[in-house]
Amino acid sequence: MTSLPSRRRLLGQVVAAAGGTLLAGQAGRAFAASQPASFPPIGQTINLSLNAFGATLAVNLPPPLPTLNFIGSMRVKVLAGGADFVRLQTLHLTMAAHHPLFGTVTLRLPDLDVGPLSILKIGPGGITANWNQSMEATFERSGDTEGPFVYETLDPAKWVAHLTHYPPPPQQTNPNGSPTGGALFQLQAPIRLGTVSPTGKKTPYAQLQGMNVNQGQLPGTA
Repeated sequence: MTSLPSRRRLLGQVVAAAGGTLLAGQAGRAFAASQPASFPPIGQTINLSLNAFGATLAVNLPPPLPTLNFIGSMRVKVLAGGADFVRLQTLHLTMAAHHPLFGTVTLRLPDLDVGPLSILKIGPGGITANWNQSMEATFERSGDTEGPFVYETLDPAKWVAHLTHYPPPPQQTNPNGSPTGGALFQLQAPIRLGTVSPTGKKTPYAQLQGMNVNQGQLPGTA
């Protein structure tokens, strides 16, 4: 792996975001037509905890491939959309995992986020949440070679969840640290990580596969 210039210092700890109004809500992985769907008000900011256990890092290493358990937080703002949908703008995103070969692996918003906004769309049975997210990935090291090594998503990551209400209910954790509660957002395609040259040439480095993310609302103040 070739070292890239560091654009920012690696985060050592994930700091949970502050803010957002705690709303009661029940989220499910399947639609529940008996409960009316609802959107949060336009302009509201919402804080969410994020938990992605068991993501596979597809990289040029012999099997078994590394697995990463990401924990973090996100803050989104509700923006106007249309008659049956609203948009979500990501204001803050930090997720981190640790692996013996790579040290701390941190995902965060890029300096310039030009990716598509996320969408909440209401239908007869509930809400479909399409979470679109561009990210920057920082690897603390690669084996014995110190970094940091900085990559970006070559295409925005895409997740989908089916909900009856948004935001999803708060998360809790199982004894092993895995999430319970919240709502599961399922990854639609592997997340390609790499570099982009000034001319726009994309050079892939690795993929994050199977990175389903559980989201849960955090209490706080809007």
